[in-house]
Amino acid sequence: MSNKIITAFGSAFISQNETLYNEIEQIGKIAAEKGWTVCSGGYSGTMEAVSKGAKSAGGKTIGVTVKQWTAKTNDYIDEEVKMRNLMERIVELVGLADAYIIFKGGTGTLVEISVTLELMNKKAMGEKPMLFYGDFWSNLMEILKQDSEPLKELIERNVKFISSSDELHKILP
Repeated sequence: MSNKIITAFGSAFISQNETLYNEIEQIGKIAAEKGWTVCSGGYSGTMEAVSKGAKSAGGKTIGVTVKQWTAKTNDYIDEEVKMRNLMERIVELVGLADAYIIFKGGTGTLVEISVTLELMNKKAMGEKPMLFYGDFWSNLMEILKQDSEPLKELIERNVKFISSSDELHKILP
């Protein structure tokens, strides 16, 4: 089993009866089958679906949470890492990962994407693959590429868009 960690970013507001929830669950399962530890924010929606999928394949899961928050972690977290505040949580989620899988989301997911790209762009951490599921964030990446040639090249080297769990199966080592 690998020590590699894949961190999932995405909406906490995806419910179990949505098709996307099942797709995210399948992706968590594939990551675990390939020996990856699945890391998430530890709560509901995307975080629960990816963790549930990983556990169904016997994988290990990590949930990075915030100490003061009253929300309960989802039932599929093996190891909870409690951070003091939201910014420390985001930095921990980004720093633990060897790769990222990003789903549809809101401002929280946007911050996570931005922090990840910025740390790589400023060489505060090494470059890591960012796999985006679906095309929800594709316009954002096109806009960011217009900022500068270095950022454009960073995105082109590290960002991939996938549209199925089969593609993840082929990409993830």
